[in-house]
Amino acid sequence: MTANRFYKRPTVFRRRFYDPVMRTLILRFGFDGILDRRGQDTVQVLSVRGRRTGKWHQRPVGVCLRDGSRHLVGFYGESDWALNLRAGSEASLSVRGSVLPIRVIELNGEEKADFLRWLVQRYKFFARAWLKVSPARLTDDDVDRLVRRHPVFRVEARDGA
Repeated sequence: MTANRFYKRPTVFRRRFYDPVMRTLILRFGFDGILDRRGQDTVQVLSVRGRRTGKWHQRPVGVCLRDGSRHLVGFYGESDWALNLRAGSEASLSVRGSVLPIRVIELNGEEKADFLRWLVQRYKFFARAWLKVSPARLTDDDVDRLVRRHPVFRVEARDGA
């Protein structure tokens, strides 16, 4: 049984230029991206141990704040970092010398659908550009497609951190 998983491979520009530049800006200078109007959401570096190799991988990821909880969304679908987190790998979020060991809980079912509806309405530009949905005409079919394609994780500090 093989399930088709959605994964939109990042462009060569993203892998070879954007990600390394953002990683450097975030880790060395504390640049955390363009904040939302409320000044809550940031871009941080997710470090996650590979599920097969055990090597550490670093990716700039958007950290979204909702109801006091931080969330990570796999805008590219089932990316390696999402698969590594799902496998229970060690992980941390970093920004300019500050490292927070984390554990994640994957959202499922109605909780995930509610979060994605909220995300689409909050970030209309990103919803159109990355998620390929119209915030003004969001249907239940659109939400079901988003739930199937895009992993969402709630971030918590790891015990003892």
